[in-house]
Amino acid sequence: MATPTPPDPEGLAALVESAQAVVDAALARLAADGGPDAHQVRAYDLAHVASAFAAARACLGYARRGDTEAALVGVFLAHALGELAGRVAGREGDWGVGADWFAPFAGFVAAYRDPEAIAAVAETPGERHLGEDFELVARTFRRFAEERVRPVAETVHRHNADIPESVIDGLNELGGFGLSVPEEFGGFATGGASDYLGMVVATEELSRASLGVGGSLITRPEIMTRALLAGGTPEQKAHWLPRLASAEVLCAIAVTDQPPPRM
Repeated sequence: MATPTPPDPEGLAALVESAQAVVDAALARLAADGGPDAHQVRAYDLAHVASAFAAARACLGYARRGDTEAALVGVFLAHALGELAGRVAGREGDWGVGADWFAPFAGFVAAYRDPEAIAAVAETPGERHLGEDFELVARTFRRFAEERVRPVAETVHRHNADIPESVIDGLNELGGFGLSVPEEFGGFATGGASDYLGMVVATEELSRASLGVGGSLITRPEIMTRALLAGGTPEQKAHWLPRLASAEVLCAIAVTDQPPPRM
């Protein structure tokens, strides 16, 4: 099965910008029609596609690294455009576009959503271009996922069981709970962009075995850590961050879109 002809990265960039123009028009129409509270379904659809095209834009640098990379990004972008088409269909007026809005995208989507094209790319893993330090992180957490997480994942999921202490203790030994905690509070974060990448790499490798048992186990303290760093008092940071980094405490995250009731 032949890999599809790699798309031109600059052509991909132009498609992303054209898609963003559709999203921007829809955002303007939503605001004029009363905003998200008045049209929650439309707002949800917009949030979904806007995040997809933000991801596609972030992938453009990867697409410029080689033909395989460009083909992978092309398939992802075609999928995002197909999702956009499905959400707009029959509601063009709500999105502020005309009946022929999809014409500039149609040929590209037909080529890169073709099942054979997708299958060919799926069999051609792209280079990750991580560098040796992050490749070491990837190998370390991948081995842990295979040896510790995968053997217990099905039981935890099927029986709604607690995550075994062996998984929690093992991740703690690897420093998994402190990846986002600054060094001054007992973690491993140095304050650069690499902190985010290290967390992404570790989460991805753990999630190969189980998102619930592995990947999300370290993302919850990351969310709490970033909230504390952004808005916590010095006393709160000093009290909680070392405990999060060492897994002395495990946290849960609750999110609501409603204002809290007055007490």
